[in-house]
Amino acid sequence: MLTKFIATSAIVLTITAANVGIPQNAIAQRSNTTVPTRQILAKIKGKTQVPIFLPSGVPFPGRLYFNPQVTENGYDVYFDRTANCQGVTVCNIGSIGAEKGGQLITPLQGVTRTFKNIQLAGRTRGIFHNGCGAYCTATVQWQNQGVVYQVSVKNGREAETVQIANSAIQAGRR
Repeated sequence: MLTKFIATSAIVLTITAANVGIPQNAIAQRSNTTVPTRQILAKIKGKTQVPIFLPSGVPFPGRLYFNPQVTENGYDVYFDRTANCQGVTVCNIGSIGAEKGGQLITPLQGVTRTFKNIQLAGRTRGIFHNGCGAYCTATVQWQNQGVVYQVSVKNGREAETVQIANSAIQAGRR
């Protein structure tokens, strides 16, 4: 039932950037897709018992689908390139999620490239982890009221992952 719900509930937003004389990597750094928080909240609010934190924007240009999944103890919102992706590796670029009683990431031998404590918005302490296997994943985690929040970006950089986490923290509980 949840799979059917998710497949039919993707929220799409398209952003374009004029690139007259601007290198492609400069566009990616400047583009920020607005997250359709009202539509996402309509799909998860009241279905989970954890406080909901969502970013106002994500630093990815182009068409994005925001696919929410929810449980009583948490949620995940996947940032996907296709409507029916549902967080599958080939079409997913990242996510934000929360889990009541979740575990903080720890360094993994042979996988971890970077692991460090970081300072996030509002004096929130967090962890940055970059681990690689078939591809690399940049992850930022922080805790709030017994809930572990996590932002993950496939082949991401620390700066963009922290940007998403800070946006969610600054927006506050929704």
